[in-house]
Amino acid sequence: MKMNLNIIKTEKRARWVLPFFTIILMWISSCANYERPLEEPIVDVSFSEDMIPYFETSCAYSGCHNTGGIPPDLTEESAYTSLTNGGYIDTDNPEQSLLYTKIAEGGSMERYSTPRDTQMVLQWIIEGAENN
Repeated sequence: MKMNLNIIKTEKRARWVLPFFTIILMWISSCANYERPLEEPIVDVSFSEDMIPYFETSCAYSGCHNTGGIPPDLTEESAYTSLTNGGYIDTDNPEQSLLYTKIAEGGSMERYSTPRDTQMVLQWIIEGAENN
């Protein structure tokens, strides 16, 4: 009789094992083919509409890169002149631009820039770093 009880307990446990592992297998396989949706590519970056708001929220807001602060001065009035005259932009080698290397992965200002913002800065330089 004791043997029959053990068989019944084993059968009860076995009833949930197959559905449990089936669900786990389905969950794992559903993740295997997942592709992140592509973000819209960044093009036609405007200095006044894209770069200035970025500088205001990430660079000049705390007093770091504003007038009288740490160069470059990234306030709306001075940012373009400060970047172009200060040697922060290299349109011939955009990825070597000091502005970009500071905020790119491994740069000293990386923590203040999102990957999307960093890409926007690089794209602005690639597009010629215009004051538009």
